[in-house]
Amino acid sequence: MTERVAIAGWGSRIGGGEGIDRAVRSAVRDALKAADLDSLDAIAMVVTVGSDLIDGGMVATRSGIAGSYGRELITVPSSAGHAFAAAMTQIESGAARHVLLAGWGQGTKLAARDSRITQADPFYARPVGADPTALGLLQAQRLVATGRIDPESMASYAEAMRGRAGHAISQAPRVGAATWLMPSWCDGACALVLTRADASGIFVRDFGMAFEPYCPEPDDLDPASWTATAFARMHEPLAQEELPLAMVETGAPTPFGEAAAMADILAAQRWPLIDHRFNPSGGGAASHFGPATGLMRIIAVADFLKRQSAPAIGAALDLAGPIGQATTVMLLEKSRADR
Repeated sequence: MTERVAIAGWGSRIGGGEGIDRAVRSAVRDALKAADLDSLDAIAMVVTVGSDLIDGGMVATRSGIAGSYGRELITVPSSAGHAFAAAMTQIESGAARHVLLAGWGQGTKLAARDSRITQADPFYARPVGADPTALGLLQAQRLVATGRIDPESMASYAEAMRGRAGHAISQAPRVGAATWLMPSWCDGACALVLTRADASGIFVRDFGMAFEPYCPEPDDLDPASWTATAFARMHEPLAQEELPLAMVETGAPTPFGEAAAMADILAAQRWPLIDHRFNPSGGGAASHFGPATGLMRIIAVADFLKRQSAPAIGAALDLAGPIGQATTVMLLEKSRADR
């Protein structure tokens, strides 16, 4: 890396009645203010990520609302992790000193037309009219049968996610549905300011990606394997003797998907799966607004690290693609730039 990257500021808006366009602008203003930037004048590059399914006709307009007019623009339609990597490379290569990374999703529009609001992983296998509770139980049985998680931990995880999915429960579309198993489709926007690291703060330690082809074969549907591959592909692997991960945030289509993605990683690190450091913000169960959801996971990690009194490392995972097969692991670190 020729330049080290820091997260200088961030902002977000989830739900509310201000409308998605105002939410984008408000998130950007909050991020600029947190980064001690008075305006967009210091920004030369803007990277945006918006759902190509629900916002395809508005990507250019909302990128402009975010601040891209008169500036270089990269629009990434696939995932927050890919957008984050694109923003990082602009700074690492020396092409830009400050990059504004903005994402949004109008999930309420999607919820009205997409049956994924009532289904569990893997969603391609959901029969028409299948009950989400039954699918959740089948998925739980699969995780237990393959040794990914024991029944007691599964029950604890389910109860923890039920409590964290307050928004999902309040917005439950159907009586009797297992709302804590659903992604809570909502409207949201978030923004981060990335900059060259020249002082103490929150830094990007490294990131890794795993890409797998879309395949309906059961043996290939393995979020834990994809996550492990993404960790292994980092340029600077996290050694066991270094600081342990202080917290982990994961964004996936369902809470069970998040559990499956993290099970092997946590087991390898000798950490219990059920821990307050795992998805303390609730992950996809708390809010889901398409490809930009992963940016909220990054913000959650950065905010947690900022409040720590000692050096610490956190991880944000973004599971994208129809079944999460495009996985990005981002390691953030609170330390000095000259470590």
